Amino acid sequence: MSEDKFDPEGIRRTSSESLHEQLAERLRVLVSQLPQDSKVPTEMELVERYGVSRTTVRRALGALVESGLLVRRQGAGTFVAPQKLVHPLDQLRPFVSIFASVGKRPEGRILRFAWSEEPGDLVGLDVPEALLVRRLYTIDGAPQAMADISVPGAIGQLISRAQIEEHPIYQVLQQQLGLTLSHGEITLTSVAAPADLADPLGISAGEPLLVLSRTTYDKTGRIVEHAVYHLLPDRFELRLTVDADNIENMSYSFRRPAPTLVMRPTEPPTPLA
Repeated sequence: MSEDKFDPEGIRRTSSESLHEQLAERLRVLVSQLPQDSKVPTEMELVERYGVSRTTVRRALGALVESGLLVRRQGAGTFVAPQKLVHPLDQLRPFVSIFASVGKRPEGRILRFAWSEEPGDLVGLDVPEALLVRRLYTIDGAPQAMADISVPGAIGQLISRAQIEEHPIYQVLQQQLGLTLSHGEITLTSVAAPADLADPLGISAGEPLLVLSRTTYDKTGRIVEHAVYHLLPDRFELRLTVDADNIENMSYSFRRPAPTLVMRPTEPPTPLA
């Protein structure tokens, strides 16, 4: 970053506003003028430029991280937060379509391609064995998400590593195996990142991750894949649009809590005269 992007004037020790609040406000304006994913100066560079303590700099940067304007990346520094990728949940769609919808071209590196009969690897499949695939999604080398995909053995034996390295799982199932996908079940949770995920995702163990768990069925009702996506929360937004057609008419009192809820069928609106 060039020297003229930062002007040390304006930080006043006599102001009623704290030093870290003044610094945070100046950095907020400057960050808004920088490209997404650009690196901001280090703590020591800001200390020298503004003549404040390292604690003040950390508090100012921390405030911008909490507000979502900056992100910290393990071993790399602090960066302007990228635009979040929105994953609509209104219909079943390939995960890679999230990137394609905003013109991104992710790489999908295969970290695991193996068979397993371990019960812990077969959760949600109800089969004796499964093909396990772990794929790391990156953009320009920066980690975005991790996918752990399980495919029932009868289907997995028809899939080669070359196919998975080349194409998304839905493309393999539909176009190369000729399966017709019918519907899916999606569950959203969050977890503290375990070490085996934190390292390839470039974060510290224990940092929060969004988790999207998806089970996909074919037209016969058979499970054809189960996928768990661990997402960096500063990179993704999960969005569901719902309508209010036939919304439940519920009767309940918080002042006099009842042991049961009284649900009444929704009456169609009375036509206006």
